[in-house]
Amino acid sequence: MRLNLFITALLVACLTVVKAQHKNLSVASTPSWLVPYQPDMDKKPDERDISEGYYLLLFEEQHHVEKAAVYRHIVRQIISEAGIQNGAEISVTYDPEYEKILFHKIVVRRNGKEINQLQPSRFKFLQQEEELSRFIYSGVYTAYFLLEDVRKGDQIEYAYTLEGNNPIFDNKYSSFFYLTSYDPVVNFYKSLIASPARNIRFKSFNKARLPEKENINGMQVYQWKETNIKPLESAYHTPGWYFDYQLVQASEYNDWGEVINWGARINTVSAPGNALQKKIAELKSESASSKASYMQKAIRFVQDDIRYMGIEMGEYSHRPNTPDKILLQRFGDCKDKSQLLTQLLKANGIFASMVYINTYRKGHVADYLPAPDIFNHVIVYAQLDGKDYWIDPTISYQRGDLSQITVPDYQKGLIVNPEGAKGFTDITNKAYGKTTVTEHFHLPSETTNKGTLEVTSTYYKQFADLQRDELANSSLKDNEKAYMEYYRKVYGKISVDTPLQIKDNDTANQLAVRETYILEEPWKQDSSAAGRVSFNPYAGVLKDVLPASIDKERKEAPLSLRYPVSMDYRIIIEMPTELPLEGEEINIKNRYYSFYFSPSVNGRNAILHYKFETYQDYIPADFIATYLEDRKKIDEVLGYNFTWNPDVSSSSPGGNSGGLNWLIIALTLLFAGIFYYQAQRYYKRSILPVQQPLYPREMNGWLILLAIGICIRPLVLLFQLFKTPVFQNNLWQHLDQVKNATGNTSLLQLLLIVELAGNVFFLTYSILLIFLFFKRRDTFPVTMVYYFVFNFLFLAADQVTFYYIYELTTWDPADTKDLVQLLVAGAVWSPYLLMSGQVKETFIMPHDSEINKY
Repeated sequence: MRLNLFITALLVACLTVVKAQHKNLSVASTPSWLVPYQPDMDKKPDERDISEGYYLLLFEEQHHVEKAAVYRHIVRQIISEAGIQNGAEISVTYDPEYEKILFHKIVVRRNGKEINQLQPSRFKFLQQEEELSRFIYSGVYTAYFLLEDVRKGDQIEYAYTLEGNNPIFDNKYSSFFYLTSYDPVVNFYKSLIASPARNIRFKSFNKARLPEKENINGMQVYQWKETNIKPLESAYHTPGWYFDYQLVQASEYNDWGEVINWGARINTVSAPGNALQKKIAELKSESASSKASYMQKAIRFVQDDIRYMGIEMGEYSHRPNTPDKILLQRFGDCKDKSQLLTQLLKANGIFASMVYINTYRKGHVADYLPAPDIFNHVIVYAQLDGKDYWIDPTISYQRGDLSQITVPDYQKGLIVNPEGAKGFTDITNKAYGKTTVTEHFHLPSETTNKGTLEVTSTYYKQFADLQRDELANSSLKDNEKAYMEYYRKVYGKISVDTPLQIKDNDTANQLAVRETYILEEPWKQDSSAAGRVSFNPYAGVLKDVLPASIDKERKEAPLSLRYPVSMDYRIIIEMPTELPLEGEEINIKNRYYSFYFSPSVNGRNAILHYKFETYQDYIPADFIATYLEDRKKIDEVLGYNFTWNPDVSSSSPGGNSGGLNWLIIALTLLFAGIFYYQAQRYYKRSILPVQQPLYPREMNGWLILLAIGICIRPLVLLFQLFKTPVFQNNLWQHLDQVKNATGNTSLLQLLLIVELAGNVFFLTYSILLIFLFFKRRDTFPVTMVYYFVFNFLFLAADQVTFYYIYELTTWDPADTKDLVQLLVAGAVWSPYLLMSGQVKETFIMPHDSEINKY
């Protein structure tokens, strides 16, 4: 009997240590150290929260610090066929270098019965290496278990323990506790079990509840118990550092100084070996006595000649390899390359230190409790001749001198220097660059002919570095194809005219790319009018850098803003003939971004000029409503519609703006004749009795200033009259296409004719004033005052009508400026002309016909 019991016990013990494919996976009984937890298995979630055909009836997770173990117990409830597809597999990710999996249970419950499916041989082990595309090899495995015969209504329960800690952290604890899930959870429990001797601190994010503290069996236990956890909703278009789910951080580190000391310990380098000594000597020889040259050569060597590849297994997830090993193998990850560069710089008396950063959390990393596992990247901080340098050794193809070295918008870093600051340091980029893009279209005079597009893009400083790296990682042919496809999506059939041309100025760190295409069918038939064609340029390059246009539902979330961005973008459309270009200048600027748009015409060239710049990496939630309003204005000018009717305008590329409108010219001459006749009649009038003797006072003082203004005014009016497109056929032919003027074409025509008559009237009037002034005519003062009054009233009425026709709601400051200037001029000069003794003694001459009567 005793022998049988012994044999049974031995068999059970053997079963609990069966290995599965030698990947550190075993079957074992449930740990005895677990804190008792009793879930309510009769509860159900809100059915509206279930999206994949199943929910979690139970999610239990217990951490034991002293045993370096994490226990998870999960119960899935399958409620539909979709749940069979999405919830019938189990996966556990772990690092076999220091972790092992102990599976305790895999059962399927159906109709009150339990079906045991835990068979170690059915586990599949995949080394997915999700970061291999980033040249990172971590050695992490995923153990997959595919359940058999899963049906609608089944309940899947499994439990396992992960044992083992990364030895690099010296058994000091830090972790994150996520109080949420992507699936709805009915019973949610997490606990942390630790010795009372450990001083573990907690920090809550997004109003997460801090754990309840209790002493159980001599251990300090921290617990979270929740029911009906809502599924996590993904936040789109938010910056990488933002999250809105509840999170609690736990850490045993007292301050950032401890993390710095830990970093200094694992980054300590013994005496340089032969490979490192040889490289140091080589760099010194090439640089003579110039430390700046040495530093630049060292940076270029590590960035360009040491390829990026990380084997981050076990403690080498955080410990760098030795510089000699990196030199010999000629590859390394961020910490390896930073270690090598740091040692190279130190060897020539240049201060250098490694810097820990978080590329997602950026400056917000300082909001967390001190912990070494919060960082995901390493760069280098150096000092030379009193100047600070931030260097990312993983960036390739950086050019220019030391002053042009930049790093991405990391914001804050922890310098691994025990003698330095005990906290974070701001990472500043001083060499901001920009991008300029010019798209020059040449449109044919024959609508069936081909056109051309020439694109010139120039990148400066960090934007040149990025573009240089992008071009280097693909063939010229592939780049050519990608660029052409980009424009093909907007302009239809196009083909490459000349091969892609790249001009790289290493010294100035500027890179220019020139593309030339043939537009097979630039003109498109306009369905709204017979014989009319259209061309629709679109500012696609600018659209790509603008932040997303989102709805207003997520009012609490910030909007991600690409930073830094500084773009100067021009679209030049060379027309067969000069066409009117409607549109207003837009100038938006705030503390987050600026946008500028200006449409203009230079002969046959229509120019759409855009500028966009960002000042930080996000738009706060309380400013998004303003951004959406700004975005509406921006979207309205990203695309443009040029129309042309070649049948009724000159089709010659050298033509005179589509031909003159002789009817308007004749009307102008008629207006001029009428106003000239009236001016002659008015000139003969006199308002003062003839005085004897007729000796007017000499011109001096303020009258000299007035004389200058009176003489210049006709030239200004004449220039403005000839500059206006009212004499061109194209203006009258396209009035029906004027933005916001649809349905008001007749009123717009009337306004243009009235404006023309007014301009001719005031031109004639200003010439009359010159004659009256220099003849010292008695009618000059009152005629000049009337000029101010008539001019102000005409301009005000013209602008009011203009705003009505164009349905504008915002008054242009430039229009207000014109009215104010005219009003001020009238207010200053009118009293002087009517009351000044000098004026009364100067302007006394009647018309000659009045003098001859005496």
